Amino acid sequence: MIEALNTQKQKTPISFKARKIAVARPIVDGVVKEIEIYRLSKKEQNIVKEISDSVNLSKLFPSKVKAPNFSIWQQLIDSTGEYIGFLSRPKVFLAVQDNKPCGMLLATHNMKKGQVITFATWPTAVEQKVKKAGSSLFTAFLNLAKRKKLEKISLEPVIKGPTDSVGFYKAHGMDFPDKYASVMTAPRVRIASVADTKNEELNFENLKHPIKVNLMHKLGFDANLSEKNS
Repeated sequence: MIEALNTQKQKTPISFKARKIAVARPIVDGVVKEIEIYRLSKKEQNIVKEISDSVNLSKLFPSKVKAPNFSIWQQLIDSTGEYIGFLSRPKVFLAVQDNKPCGMLLATHNMKKGQVITFATWPTAVEQKVKKAGSSLFTAFLNLAKRKKLEKISLEPVIKGPTDSVGFYKAHGMDFPDKYASVMTAPRVRIASVADTKNEELNFENLKHPIKVNLMHKLGFDANLSEKNS
């Protein structure tokens, strides 16, 4: 189970710039809803922590508070900013819609194997969940795995959580190798196939030349960011 880690929070410069690497343009309820994907690394640990600290799920999604394992969902968000400092080659993908962060995926890869460490999305306003944010984030990770020619990727889903995470991952190419396994995996061939399918479904555009963006300014963050939607 994920445990909170105690670290001293540092201020992030307002001039911080992140790399915009992709844009998903899924059609939601008959309307194209753009989701921007940003890539961050270990040197951006402070901004990742700022973003995760700003999310208060109980206020943003009150209808789900009594759902099974709701607290784990919040822990996944909270721990992203902490865990990045303990990984040798962390990769963070951030989803943004209408200048508001709506999800993060923390992963790592080594020796041709990739692993999702934490992954969660959240509403941008009370009960306003961003549709396709999770799919867009996971597709960004699949594209990375495809580009790096990883032989296998893996993750441990939340069983019986507030959302059907197992069903989501199966729809994105992951599966349990046997009925006793708690970890889901996907081999290289399936990674490439699902990545291509999702790219088309989401109208997912990988930017050939990532754009540096003043992320703090874009998201409207200030020194009081981490007061968790107070």
